[in-house]
Amino acid sequence: MRKRREYQLTLTTFVLTFFTQQAYAHYRAVYFCTRAIQGRINDVCLLLAVGATRGEVEGESSTYSDDARSLNSLCTRLIRMCHTFFWATTPTTSDGVGDGGLLDGDGTQDLDASQKVQAGPELLSAQGLRSLVAAGQLTANETAALLKTGLPPSQYWCVLLEWVGTYALAGVDQNALRNSPGFEERLLRELTQIRAEMFSIGDFQAGRMPLAYVQLVQVLVDSLVIIAPVALYAKLGALSIPLCGLLTLFFKGLLELSKSFLDPFGNEGFPGQNIRVDVLVSELNFGAQSRWSAAGAVLPERGRDGPQPLDTALEYCSAWPDEPGCAPAAGVEGE
Repeated sequence: MRKRREYQLTLTTFVLTFFTQQAYAHYRAVYFCTRAIQGRINDVCLLLAVGATRGEVEGESSTYSDDARSLNSLCTRLIRMCHTFFWATTPTTSDGVGDGGLLDGDGTQDLDASQKVQAGPELLSAQGLRSLVAAGQLTANETAALLKTGLPPSQYWCVLLEWVGTYALAGVDQNALRNSPGFEERLLRELTQIRAEMFSIGDFQAGRMPLAYVQLVQVLVDSLVIIAPVALYAKLGALSIPLCGLLTLFFKGLLELSKSFLDPFGNEGFPGQNIRVDVLVSELNFGAQSRWSAAGAVLPERGRDGPQPLDTALEYCSAWPDEPGCAPAAGVEGE
């Protein structure tokens, strides 16, 4: 019995450790994929701001041209809604509505199961689209066009992503964005990368781990915990009682932690390591809506105040030859 338990302990420890490692790798892959989606959308917004044509100089700075400002506002709004619609389509319990925006199963203020609702179906419904129109996030024409496509609501984010690319290319033709083959190629690459990252979320959920492997680990852990009291009592006596409790806490706890890694969105009752989708959406909304467009709205004119910090040392010294660091250079030239 003792040797059998030792074999069981060794096998279970090895398998469970490897299982936890693979589960955590899955969690990291999903998490960094969600961050990659944010990053690529921010890249698109940055490209739109940098590539926008400039209007007339006002004082000592220039602003967007009227067409560029309108296009920038349109594309950033649509790509934000694309991101929101994507997460509304993806099943999750941390959308800020399904969990009441509160704790994840570890507090007394969580919503009851009967009170929990999914924000996605509500947002993508006809009533939800009308609410977005009322909130100024969509126009009535855009809502009608979404419904006219005949696609299911789960595909609305694809429509909005394609609209962003189409409007951006039209902006290049209309000189709202700079006409450069390199710019167009980079913009289209980022849009297709967004599509690829979003599709990867579903792939991760579908192919996370074979169910038979999870069941094998569960059987190994349960059998070890069951035989531990009998195996330990013969050698340790009463001391086996606290040791069995510690053994159960370690192995069962590590197994539950691994399961939570395999359920990064908390859809299967393991909210311990839940990725909060509402936080992802709010972070992206701030970055896409205000950060990049505001950063490029005002561009100071170079040369208005003399050489700038990024000018070369030669230009700096030619303007102010008596400044520190310039005189030695002049001495070397005279020699």
